[in-house]
Amino acid sequence: MSAFAPPRGPWVAAAVAVAALLWLWPAARPQNLMRDFNAFYCAGAAIDRGADPYRAEPLGACERAPRAAALNRAPANLSVPAPLPPYALAPFALLARLPYDVAAVVWTLLSALAFAFTIVAMRRLTGVSTLALVAAFGLVDGLASLTLGQIAPVAIAAIVLAVAHVEAARDRAAAVAAALATIEPHLGLPACIALFVFRPKARLPLSLAAALFAGVSFALLGAARCIEYVREVLPAHAMAEIVSQKQFSLTYVLHRAGVADAPALMLGNVSYVAMVALGIALAPRLAKRLCAPGLLVAVPCALAVFGGPFVHVVQLAAALPAAFLLFARAPQLRTVWAAAIAGLAIPFVQFASLGTAFPLFAAAAAAALAHTLFRARPLASAVAGAATYGFASLAAALVHERVPDASRILALHYDPAALAQASWDLYVRTVATSNASAFDLAKLPNWLGLAALVAGAIVLAVPNKVSVAAPREEKENRPLGRIAYR
Repeated sequence: MSAFAPPRGPWVAAAVAVAALLWLWPAARPQNLMRDFNAFYCAGAAIDRGADPYRAEPLGACERAPRAAALNRAPANLSVPAPLPPYALAPFALLARLPYDVAAVVWTLLSALAFAFTIVAMRRLTGVSTLALVAAFGLVDGLASLTLGQIAPVAIAAIVLAVAHVEAARDRAAAVAAALATIEPHLGLPACIALFVFRPKARLPLSLAAALFAGVSFALLGAARCIEYVREVLPAHAMAEIVSQKQFSLTYVLHRAGVADAPALMLGNVSYVAMVALGIALAPRLAKRLCAPGLLVAVPCALAVFGGPFVHVVQLAAALPAAFLLFARAPQLRTVWAAAIAGLAIPFVQFASLGTAFPLFAAAAAAALAHTLFRARPLASAVAGAATYGFASLAAALVHERVPDASRILALHYDPAALAQASWDLYVRTVATSNASAFDLAKLPNWLGLAALVAGAIVLAVPNKVSVAAPREEKENRPLGRIAYR
């Protein structure tokens, strides 16, 4: 058995304990199960019947159809948008041919496999212990994404696969993986651009993938609806999400600071371009300096979620591959990378939907990260877990129970022919702004973690700012993160 193989007994016991907790304590279970998948599935169903997946109907009627008791369904007169490009909706057009319950199980299994791949691949790329990786990815890329039925785990697994192929000098395969990551366009696009710029062998596969996706899009929806997506759907969705208290974007921050919606959205778009450009500028310097070619892909993807017009918490996990690669290859700033990972790992903003057991899971993740990444003793790790539990509980305590009822305004203004974003905008501006201070507090650790990663990458890329020694084998492969440098 490898020196880095996790003990099977404790992992099985932990999985059984979590399953028993959720089974015996109903309040501990996550809420709104498969809420996002419901929208993707119904958009796929609209495509399958030749309808426009971006319009309120028939999307909304499908989302409001009866579901199993545990699964989410949209309220009356609301259409939850599925703002993915047509090619990214193609898999859901296939899933929509299955009964909803079956399709939800299939998608959950596929997402779980993607999550498991991310853990295994990152362990092989970095030598970091499985415990540290599960603690870092388990809540944000695992629990939060899987319970919502999100596509982020698939995109992040594709990014990690691209990183692995670049590390092995398989540029064409890396291009294919990066193209697959564009199922979540603003996460995968930076990886594609970086490969196109720095790896000539990746250019043909990337060009062919772009042609294929364009062909699939036109075949599924036709030219008019593809143009509608670019010209109407994307701007409308970004505008509808400006005020959402779960947003991490620069646009949301500017909105909270009192900036008007239009300039806030414009500045968010500018910041996305600027951060991707910065990531592409930093990536080759870091890759060369640390002998880590995978950073060519990982760094642009990480910086792409800092700022921007539209960022949700599950998408922040796209920054974790870069953080772990830097943790493994640049030990001179290991405390900075560890702080970034710890800040990104826990989706505090989901405290309202991940059940009453969420603070316990957050505390366990924090304690594990303190022990594996910060080399903390058991007592200090327990203190970190307790502090995390208290922070999650504080954010939940700040939420007031009286959330405005959007049913009346939705009934008055619902237009079946409008874009789905029309009713969604009304819903968000009525419901998703009522506890902004509590959610802003909950987002603070994630923002700080991402800022630490960006700042550390900039400092490390500056010549002679930080000395970089050749990595060496850790003495006796100590279990503290179990770093095994190659």
